[in-house]
Formats: sequence, C-alpha cells, structure tokens
Amino acid sequence: MASIMPVSSTQHRAGASKLVYHQPMSPSQSQKKTEEQHSRPALREPRFMLSDLFDELIWPRVLRAPALALSPNRMLSGCVAVFLISLVLRIYDLLRGASSDDALNTSRSVSNSLGQIGDQTLDGIISLNPIAFSSAATNTATLVRDSVMHNPLLSILLGIPMVAIIALAGGAISRSAAFEFAQGRFASREETLYFSLQRARQFVTAVLGPVAFSIVVLMIIALGGLLLSVPIVDMLGAAFYGIGLALGIIATAVLMLHVVASPMIIPALAIEGTDAFDAIQRSYAYVIGRPLRYLTYLVLLTLLGVLAVTIFALVARQSVEWTNWAATFLANDATDRALTGNGELGATKKLAHNTIAFWRSIIDIIVAGYIVSVFFTSASLLYLSVRRICDGQGISEIWEPVNHG
Repeated sequence: MASIMPVSSTQHRAGASKLVYHQPMSPSQSQKKTEEQHSRPALREPRFMLSDLFDELIWPRVLRAPALALSPNRMLSGCVAVFLISLVLRIYDLLRGASSDDALNTSRSVSNSLGQIGDQTLDGIISLNPIAFSSAATNTATLVRDSVMHNPLLSILLGIPMVAIIALAGGAISRSAAFEFAQGRFASREETLYFSLQRARQFVTAVLGPVAFSIVVLMIIALGGLLLSVPIVDMLGAAFYGIGLALGIIATAVLMLHVVASPMIIPALAIEGTDAFDAIQRSYAYVIGRPLRYLTYLVLLTLLGVLAVTIFALVARQSVEWTNWAATFLANDATDRALTGNGELGATKKLAHNTIAFWRSIIDIIVAGYIVSVFFTSASLLYLSVRRICDGQGISEIWEPVNHG
C-alpha cells in the first residue's frame, strides 16, 4: 500500500497543500540494497594515525617542559639532590681511601672524576659533539663498574642512599610539575616533599626492585654453573642449561624493559599515589602497548631537554667567563692568579682562590640541579601524555589523599 507523506514547509507556498506519494520497496529490492551495502569493502582503521599527534593537542603541550623545570621549587629540589649526592661521593672517597693498586686512579677521587665527566658531557652538549657525549657516557659506566667491582659492599651501602636521594627529589619534582601542567595548580614544596618522604620505600623499591630481581636470577644461574665444573655432575649441569638460558632471557628482558620504561616509573608513583609494583606494571604496560607513541614522545622530550640544558649551561658558563674578564680588566697578574690558581700563591691568595672556587661550584650545582629538574619534569609530562594515549585517562587526573579533617 502506498504511503502518504506531507510535503515540507518550503512547499506550502501560496496556500497550496500537496501530498507526496512514495511507493514501498519490494522485498527483492530491499534484499538487493542490503547485499550492495555488505559488498562494499570495510575500511580498516590504521594503528597509527596523525590524529594521535594532533587530537586535543597533547604533544604541543609537552613543549612547556623546559620552562616548567625553571620553577624555583623544582630547581631547589634538584640542587639539593645534587649537593647531597656529592656529599655521599665524598664520604665514599674517604672510606675507600687511596691505595697504590686502586684501579680508579689514585690521583683522582670518584667525586672529582664524575665532576670532570660532567664537564666533558656539558662540553659535548654545548658543542653539539656526539663523540664527546658518548665518550662521557662510556667513562661514567666504566667508573661505576670499577667502583662496584673493587669495592662492592661499600658501593652498595652508599649506592642505595644515592638512589633514595634522587628518587625522593624526582618524586617531589614530578608531582609538582604534574599539578602545574595538568591542573594549573602550584603545589608547595612542603606538600610535594612530604608526599615523597611518606612513600620513600616505594620509590626506592620501584627503582631497584627489577634490578635486584635480575641480579638474583643471574646469581641462580651462576650457582647452577658450578655444576659444570665437576666431572660427571657436569652432565646434569648441561641438562639444566636450558633452564638457565630461559632464566637468562627473563633477566635480560626485565632489565632492558626497566631501562626503557625507567623515565615513567617515578612519575607513575608520584601521580597515581600507588605502590611500587603497580607503578612498574603501568610503566611496562605503556611501553609494550604503545611503543611507537612512547618513543615518539621520548625522543621529542629528549631533544627538547638537550636544547634547554645547552642554552642554560651556555648562559652559566658565559656568565663565569665574562665575570672573570671584567675582574681582570683593570687589575694586574695577582688578580689572575687568584682567579685561576696558577703561579705562586701566598696565604691570602690561596684562600681567595678557594673562595672563588666555592662560588663557581654553586654555579655548577645550579646547572646540575636544572638538569635534574628538566629530566623529572619531562618524565612527568611524558607519563601523563602516554597515559592519556594508552588508557584514555584525562591528563588532569592526579591522585590526592582524602582529607578526613
């Protein structure tokens, strides 16, 4: 039966009223139309789209990281962490002592060696010399390895406090940066520091837990390797080698994943207010679930951080050089000896030189503190952005304790 429908209001002109008749579609025609719709090829949604970079403009917002790192509270947290770590290194040098057979070079302490490596790193960054930068990284790894091999117990006893210092400072910086970035709220230094101190054990566990697990697994493999040194029993050891190989794969995978995901672990604790296991699980899951997106943001923030540190260090270094030039412009050689420490120094000149070196060391601590602030600020923004992409969770969502008062 034909259906009758009234015309639209645009057809009701000149007072005329018309009716439009529509012939109903036959069953064969309806079936044909349905088959045509199903015959069209379905469009497959790509796994990585440009909309992931531009939706809600997430990635341009992370460009604020260097500016956020300049916050006085975050800079102070970074500087205090650097100062405390330098004290721990001094204690290490005193306890280790200098011996003629020390492979760490008896003429230099570990703290001085790390200081020179830091200068080499900054020179490589400022001059955009990747060879110098990679050489500094290699020297750092060698120094740490030699320290642990020649003084394992002392390195562990003093290494844990160093990890705790950087983890607590990183937690305070990450939480402060997250509040300002996500909510536009300025958290006080006392608030963020109290939060980190309350969860000190969780921060240290999150950083060292996977490393300790891998070491235990490798030690089990080492004990199993003793079977290969005994005749007859070595056949049993060879049979169990497959188990050792599987354990080695697990330990290697955990270590590699921990290194890749490490920038997000402390921010995960600081932002979610969770425990160490959940923070590790979240960080690992985000890396495995969206590796390309994670690496994209990681590379972007790394390049941005290197550029910011280069400019900051260049300004600091030029400030020292221009101050030295101005101080010697109208003075004689005695002033130059006080500034450089070269030549014959009297009692007062030596004291003056040491005082000047103290003021210069403050500049070095400020530069190092900014590096710490940039790292954890960028890591906090990285975590919020990747969490938004992986879980769809709002960037502004940050855990806060319930105030029962």
